[in-house]
Amino acid sequence: MKALLIAVAVWAISTPLCAQAVNDYEAAVVARSAGDPQRAITYLDGWLAQHPRDSDALVQRGLAYLALDQRTNAAQDFRLALQIAPDYADAREGLARAERRDVSSGGGYLLVGGALSDLNRGAADWAEVSLDAAAPVSSTATLGTRIVAYRRFGLNDLELVGNLTLHPSDNLWLRLSAGGTPAADFRPEIALATGADYRIVGGANATVLSFDTSYQRFPLQDVVTVNPGIVQYFAGGQLWATFRGIGTVAGGGRLQVGGLGRLDYTPRERLRYFIGFANGPDTELGIVTRVSSLFGGAEFPLGDRLSIMPSVAREWRENGGDRTDFRLDLKAIF
Repeated sequence: MKALLIAVAVWAISTPLCAQAVNDYEAAVVARSAGDPQRAITYLDGWLAQHPRDSDALVQRGLAYLALDQRTNAAQDFRLALQIAPDYADAREGLARAERRDVSSGGGYLLVGGALSDLNRGAADWAEVSLDAAAPVSSTATLGTRIVAYRRFGLNDLELVGNLTLHPSDNLWLRLSAGGTPAADFRPEIALATGADYRIVGGANATVLSFDTSYQRFPLQDVVTVNPGIVQYFAGGQLWATFRGIGTVAGGGRLQVGGLGRLDYTPRERLRYFIGFANGPDTELGIVTRVSSLFGGAEFPLGDRLSIMPSVAREWRENGGDRTDFRLDLKAIF
């Protein structure tokens, strides 16, 4: 009887504390779903101080950190959850998102770079300098711009593009862009594009369908391009393969088709290698010609927020000279 009374007393004392803790967890889930990740983290900090091996709470806090773009903290929570529950799909997907930074994930960046193209058959080399920037303006929208100065054939063109990326749901991304080249010599006078990505299979080994279409008015002719594609992730999100179709109609002529395949590997955050091959119609100058291209490159971190991105591509053109393109970019994330 004495033991029973002691057990009842312990239960009576501990029950309010447990109920409060459970309420804190549920309040955190509600806060995160309502778009208040910082308040969710406050609730979860208290809960995890008492329940450090609650993998669900770790995933919830990791998602809240992701919403605040605190990726290091998010990755740490997802890894802890996977140590406790190795088959936790949401934790694997969260870790892949934390370690994979791009515009669609909501992070801002600044990219400054340049390229030099070595042309054969006695043609003058091409050169360009570019600036890309993007910044989130809300939890579901990112604004960006691209400015590229080109020098080709002894002529200079300055192309200006603005873009908007929307992420209205966990599985859907939308893209819009508009721009052009004032007093264009060889770049498009007007350039409009739209696209979408839709994740049909979730988890770290996700499958994403994509579709892009663009209209470009070059000084010589109008060009319409469509690009259906698929991206498949492997190895917990560290490896992914991209396949894209290329369909082009120039000047109201016939449809010309081609394709692209690319493989990316990121063994750790912000360290990435890629290689790919493409064969299809190219309209970079407004004149359609068939091009085969082999390309590859990497991204190497220089610190917490800086990375350097060298790449090289070799192109074989059906009409005109072949070329080798060398590119180097410096990327800053924020």
